[in-house]
Amino acid sequence: MKAAQGTGDSTLYDHPMLRLTVGGHAVFLEPDLVAFRADDRFYIVEIKSFPIIDGQADPAQVKSATTQACAYVIALRDMLAQAGIGPEAVSDQIVLVAPKDFTNRPTAAFVDARKPVAALTRQLDRLERIKDLVELLPEGLTFDLAPDGERAQRPVEELTEALDQVEATYRPDCLNHCEMAFYCRSRAREDASLDILGPEAREQFGGVDTATMVMGLARRQLTPTTDQSEMAIALQHAARLRAELDQAYGGAA
Repeated sequence: MKAAQGTGDSTLYDHPMLRLTVGGHAVFLEPDLVAFRADDRFYIVEIKSFPIIDGQADPAQVKSATTQACAYVIALRDMLAQAGIGPEAVSDQIVLVAPKDFTNRPTAAFVDARKPVAALTRQLDRLERIKDLVELLPEGLTFDLAPDGERAQRPVEELTEALDQVEATYRPDCLNHCEMAFYCRSRAREDASLDILGPEAREQFGGVDTATMVMGLARRQLTPTTDQSEMAIALQHAARLRAELDQAYGGAA
């Protein structure tokens, strides 16, 4: 706080503790590093193990690191706001530190996080309180493992049945940060959900939720809604092209 008011002399803050309100409850965050005295602003520094090769890094890992850093930006701004310090004191440029090429030498790069910070802020503002979400669950539902010492005593089948009562939303980047990702992925496969293909596929198939629905529209087995009409035309055209290619290659064989 002294640094933000111009009276402190520190330049780096190692693993500071921040607090963020999520769904009406306070959660505590611990960023890798916060840098100060760069244009008199705070910068969130994320230190990662994935490499930056020829100035490029894996987009999925950069996105995951940026989303994590955005939570720190919001939490730090909230903390400073309590002292009357405006949000401009915290930069929305994230400093990403990672190994350079195939060496152990670190390199740093700025990541523009203005849009993801704004998006995460809106999501947190709309997030329902945890109590309200719990009230939507079936009565008597529990995920208690019934532990006895260090071992869970609850039967696996019973716990799986409980999990099946809650909707699972899966995206490929869940594998980077969620221990439930493999379970939710298996559920998405059973439901033929397009979520398993990632957000890009979902955006391409706007208004269509499952692979079964995609095939039904493409084969004219389903009647499209108004929102699905343009997508249905595109899918039917793609199906015709596929049939023509199959016929052409079949004839050549």
